Amino acid sequence: MKMHAPILTLVEKAAQDGLKEAGKQTLKRARDLSPTLTGESDKSGFVAVDDLTVQVGFTSLVSRIQHENLDYEHPNGEQPKFLEAAAQQVDVEAIVAAAARQVLGG
Repeated sequence: MKMHAPILTLVEKAAQDGLKEAGKQTLKRARDLSPTLTGESDKSGFVAVDDLTVQVGFTSLVSRIQHENLDYEHPNGEQPKFLEAAAQQVDVEAIVAAAARQVLGG
């Protein structure tokens, strides 16, 4: 039996492109807010789009600890919960809608 890969509609492809762009913007903002004494957090960031889902995160253990520990003091505007804060600051819906409108000629 031959398996066929799904064919995305133009709007679905545009939505994926919008999700990827929103993920990149979220990651950039999270890097701005993350503690950078070692730079490990910045280097371990990633964006992954699967179907119509985007995932943004950091793979390093340092990033996970820095993100969750509210008791650490961070200089220069850096903060805990840097990924959550970045996700709240990026308008994913507007980015995806703009990508869809573009392929629809609007």
